Amino acid sequence: MTPVHPERSRGAPFTPSGVRFLALALALTATSAHAQESDAPLREPELPAANYLVPALESATINLGLLAFSNLVTRMDFALVTPEALARNLRLTSWTVDVDYYLTNQFGHAYQGSLYFNAARSAGMNFWWAAFYTTLSSLSWELFFESEPPSVNDQITTPIAGSLLGEALHRAAHRLRSNGLGWVGVVSATLLDPLGALNGALLEERDEDITLDPLFVRWQFGATAGVVIDQSDRLPRDRMPPQALVAVLLVSGAPWDPRSTYDAPLSYFDLRADLSFPSKVVGNIFIRGLLAGGRFGGEGSRLQGVWGLFGDYDYAAPAIVRASAVGLGPGVIFQLQPAPKLYLQVGGLLGASPFAAAGQLNVSPDLARDYHVGPGLQSILDLRLLRPGWFQLELSARNWLVVGAYTPPSGFESITWVTVAATVPIWRWLGAGAEFTLADRRAQFTGEEDSANDTGLALRLTLSVMSEPHFGVAQN
Repeated sequence: MTPVHPERSRGAPFTPSGVRFLALALALTATSAHAQESDAPLREPELPAANYLVPALESATINLGLLAFSNLVTRMDFALVTPEALARNLRLTSWTVDVDYYLTNQFGHAYQGSLYFNAARSAGMNFWWAAFYTTLSSLSWELFFESEPPSVNDQITTPIAGSLLGEALHRAAHRLRSNGLGWVGVVSATLLDPLGALNGALLEERDEDITLDPLFVRWQFGATAGVVIDQSDRLPRDRMPPQALVAVLLVSGAPWDPRSTYDAPLSYFDLRADLSFPSKVVGNIFIRGLLAGGRFGGEGSRLQGVWGLFGDYDYAAPAIVRASAVGLGPGVIFQLQPAPKLYLQVGGLLGASPFAAAGQLNVSPDLARDYHVGPGLQSILDLRLLRPGWFQLELSARNWLVVGAYTPPSGFESITWVTVAATVPIWRWLGAGAEFTLADRRAQFTGEEDSANDTGLALRLTLSVMSEPHFGVAQN
C-alpha cells in the first residue's frame, strides 16, 4: 500500500479535482433539498426570540464542552487552540481532508451534528432550519475550536449525517414521549434526544410539527462472531470472537400503514443499529429517510409504497469489511401481497455521495488515516417476505463504490454486503432469528501491490422483542 506518512497527520491537501467535485455535489444537495418544498423551505413559523437564541447557545456550549474535555482530560493536541491557529483557519486555502480515526470522522462527527440539529429542532424549527443551524455550528467548530486546519470531510459529514441521524432520533423520541409509557417513555426519549428533553423544560410550549406516524421497533439480543479472509493467501486477516450483540430496528411511517403521512422530511425512515462487545467493541448504523416524495397505491390495495428523493447515512465498522458514506438519491419502498396473509416488501436506493470512506491503507491509525476517502455511490436492495405469526425472511444487499479522488493514493474501493436473515415468532412479541452476512472488498490503487480482495463472514443468533406481533405489517 502507498503509505500515509506521519508528517501528513494534520491532513492532506485538497486536490483541484476534488474541490470541483465537492462543489458540484454540495450544490446539487442544496438544490435538491430546497426544491422539495414549493413554498420557501426555510420559512419558519413565528417563534419567540428565545427559541432561536437558546439553540445557538447550546451549540456553542457543546463546542466549548468538547474543547474543554479534550484539553483537560484527554490532552489532545488539536485542543491547544492559539491565535495563530485561528488566523490560519480563517484562510480559505487552509481547508484539508483530515486524517482522524475512522470512528471519529465517520460516527463521532455525525453524532455531534445530531446534537446541534436537535438543539434547533426541539426549539420548534423545521427540518431545514435545524439543518442550517447544524451547518453553522459545524463551521464554527472547524474554524474556532480546533488548532488543526479546518476539515472539508467533517464539514460534509457533520451537517448531512447529523441532520439525518438527528431527525430520526427526534421523531423516535417524540413518539416515545407521546405513547403513554410513563416514566419509561420519558427516560427512553431523553436518552435518544437529550436536548429535546432540556428544551422542553426551558422553552415555551410550542406546537409540534411532527405527525405521530406509526413506529415499528424491534430489539435484538444475542451473540455474533466474524472473520475476514485475505483472498491473496486464503488466510484470516482479522477475527471477531463470539461475543454479545444488541441491535435495534426503527421503521417510521411505513407506506403500507394507512396512518402514515408524508408531510415533512423523514416522515418515512428506517434506522438499523447494532453494537457487539466486550472483547472487540464494534458497531454499525444505517439510516435511510425520505426527503421529498409521495406514496402510491391506496388503502386496501395489494401494492402500496412510497417513492422520491432519499437521504442516506451509513456507518459500518464491524470485524468484517467497513465502509461509511453520506448520500442523496432516488429510492422506492413498497409492499406487495402476492397471496392472502403473505407479504413481500421491497426497498431500493441509488445515492451519490460527496464524501465516503472505506477499506484500509494498512498503516497504523496512530500515525495517520488508515482508510481511503473520496466521492462515491451507494446502492441498496432490500427484500422481505413474511407471513405474520409464521415467519419473516430477509435478503439485503448493499454496495459502496468509493473513488480515491480527493487525496492519494488514487484508485477505487468496491465493497458489497449481502445479508440473509430469518425470524420466527415464539410467543406474542418475541421471536428467534439467525442472520448471516457475506462481505466482499475489492480495491485497486496505485501499483499492483496496492490491490486487495478480502472476504468477510459474520453470523448472528438473536432473540427479538418487537413492538407488535405482526412484523410491522398492517394486515388487510
